Amino acid sequence: MVIIPDRITLNIIRGGDATVIVPIHKQRLSLAPVLARLRLLFALLFLGGVLAGCTAQLAPPYDASIANGVASLNQQAMLLYAQVAGGVPASSFAQRQGTYTQLIGQANALANLAQARPDPTTLPKFLESKVKEWTKIQTLAAPTGDILTKIGVQFTTMQQADQSGGISSLEAQAFQQQFSIDIQQALTYENALARGVAQQPAPQS
Repeated sequence: MVIIPDRITLNIIRGGDATVIVPIHKQRLSLAPVLARLRLLFALLFLGGVLAGCTAQLAPPYDASIANGVASLNQQAMLLYAQVAGGVPASSFAQRQGTYTQLIGQANALANLAQARPDPTTLPKFLESKVKEWTKIQTLAAPTGDILTKIGVQFTTMQQADQSGGISSLEAQAFQQQFSIDIQQALTYENALARGVAQQPAPQS
């Protein structure tokens, strides 16, 4: 199961004129649960291809609006990170406020769409006895919704930091690194669903 923290841990300590930062890349970020879950996803999609003649659905349905929205969110966020990469003062926050509002709204709207997407709940009868861990597999909900919710929180945290004291170059790097880890998970998952749709055989007349 992918464990998604409730908020970013940047370990930023502000005191007077000094800012002490522990960059994201120096924190212990365990990707093992993420990789394990993605391997499970690919296995399920492969099994879904084998069972193309059945009505079984072992992953949520592909939704182009979600996949395209995640890709668009990634592009818009990269523009913001490029803007603040060298560090920006709080005095110029008004120039970025609209961008933050757009990104937060877009992330939350996409999270709602992803969380409303139905998860598979059944397995073909002839496979139930062969898949001993099916009850555990059923509980593995698609991660995209939770990831996007987390990203919305990240943008809110970044917005508040920017408004109160600006963003240093190291802070910008830390925010971007955490975003990149999360958005890549969502992109990988949605792209895998898209490949599953593309590989389905045409219906026979």
